[in-house]
Amino acid sequence: MTQRLVIDCHELWDKAAGHPDGLRAVQRWLRLNGIEPRDVPLHSEMVIEDSAYGLVIRYEAYLTVGGQKYVDPDNPDRAAGESRAALLAVAPPDEWLAARDGAS
Repeated sequence: MTQRLVIDCHELWDKAAGHPDGLRAVQRWLRLNGIEPRDVPLHSEMVIEDSAYGLVIRYEAYLTVGGQKYVDPDNPDRAAGESRAALLAVAPPDEWLAARDGAS
């Protein structure tokens, strides 16, 4: 089994909102890793794990047309989204992480 580092996005935004400059720190970290903050659903997880390309961040992202989110045609109760991965360029602070065992 490999260890996966998980960031609960909802918990992270809650913690960040309680600290001066916390939300900007999260947004800055996401952008440094090539992730647009507004694309990441609040109720989702980001997983940091090893891959053939090195450490990556796997996450769900909203799909947009002209910058606007749209409804998933297969599930009209949800916004359309897709799984994405970004190379980990800057590690997150340890307090953002939860370790979980599991295979990729």
